[in-house]
Amino acid sequence: METQSKGTFPNLFGELDTPSWFRRLADIPGMRFEPHQTLDRTKLRGHDSVPKVEVYEFDGKPYQSLLWSINNGETSASPARQHALREYGGVSSTKLIRNAYQCLELPGCPSDYHFLIQSCAQELWKRRREEPCVLEDVENLCWLDIQLIQTRPDVITDEFAGEPKFYNVVAFSTLIEMYEREGFLQEAEEVAARAGAFKQCERDRQRLRERIAAVEAEDGD
Repeated sequence: METQSKGTFPNLFGELDTPSWFRRLADIPGMRFEPHQTLDRTKLRGHDSVPKVEVYEFDGKPYQSLLWSINNGETSASPARQHALREYGGVSSTKLIRNAYQCLELPGCPSDYHFLIQSCAQELWKRRREEPCVLEDVENLCWLDIQLIQTRPDVITDEFAGEPKFYNVVAFSTLIEMYEREGFLQEAEEVAARAGAFKQCERDRQRLRERIAAVEAEDGD
């Protein structure tokens, strides 16, 4: 089941269109995502939750919000957000990654999935020196986040700005740094080019173009 909305945080509010939510990340049209085979979403609490839409007025304009049932009442937090870890200290990377992918199998809004993916990738990136094995997971999560925002740009769009304005996407800078450090300049420049569609990483792209040109010039000599 899908409903439509405008807005960066459709799980909280949106203009009178019904806020957008999905039963799982893979249900978002255009997303190419296969969950871990070991995950059974039917065993996750809240996997079959359906929100209630509530209409209210703010600053003279009608708005709608999503309310999800919980044991002691209702909450604006989707099952995906409720299931997410609150603290990462003492949590193993394996558990952190598994929790992130469990959240992506629960009902939520595109913005919920974006912030869940981004938070997990950021935490793993911090651990890369002590745990180099997490780099592959960081790369996969960053590309998944980029796919999501390319499919649903509204999750990073400031709807209250007078002109199109996008919130910063950490996945772009993370991949650029990762690829550039390893000498994969073409791949880093490709990421920067994608970021340009969201008015980000233009300086990185210019720097990478110059480095690529310098390398090509050396090869030519």
